[in-house]
Amino acid sequence: MNQSRPLVYIVDDDPIIAPNFIDFLSEMDVQTRSFSNGPEFLNTIQPAEIACVLLDMRMPEMSGLEVQAKLRDQGCLQPVVFTTSIDDVGSAVSAMRHGALDYLLKPVEKSELITRVEAALTEAQITIEENQEATIVRGRYDRLTPREREVLALMVEGKANKVMSVDLGVSQRTVEIHRARVMEKMEAKSLAELFRLSLYLELG
Repeated sequence: MNQSRPLVYIVDDDPIIAPNFIDFLSEMDVQTRSFSNGPEFLNTIQPAEIACVLLDMRMPEMSGLEVQAKLRDQGCLQPVVFTTSIDDVGSAVSAMRHGALDYLLKPVEKSELITRVEAALTEAQITIEENQEATIVRGRYDRLTPREREVLALMVEGKANKVMSVDLGVSQRTVEIHRARVMEKMEAKSLAELFRLSLYLELG
């Protein structure tokens, strides 16, 4: 399957919904895949795919909330937009508290569906890219020595070399050497970039 185009997963047991949604989304440059139940869908989705999920709140075999929970367990980062009736708005709001991006009330208007899917796919792109960068940054961090990790933590706190030398009990020249190695191994071109990369790490 060509992953140059994002995917829109439609999970709904109503046989009319998926064809309607696919027709609505035909003017977008996306792929669509539909499933009538949660388990079949969960066996298909891949964590790193740039995709979003249009997920029915009420399904007989596995509810939308149960599918959402399984997605989290599987490490899937794709945004979920619930499709629901007015009677299930409370459940949809609860789902958003647990990570769902949005919800749509049935019957869904074409323009509203397209707007929400566009927003969800933009979120998916950002989330997947950030997750990939986080993995790269953690790999760089693993290359640091214990001392270099101490220096990195002090650098992102904004400590001056003189203060670091006192805190670590080493000379300022040694601090300078460690700082240079931290910048090189973390592949940061500036302190501002180093600080941004450090947000992916647990330095506290």
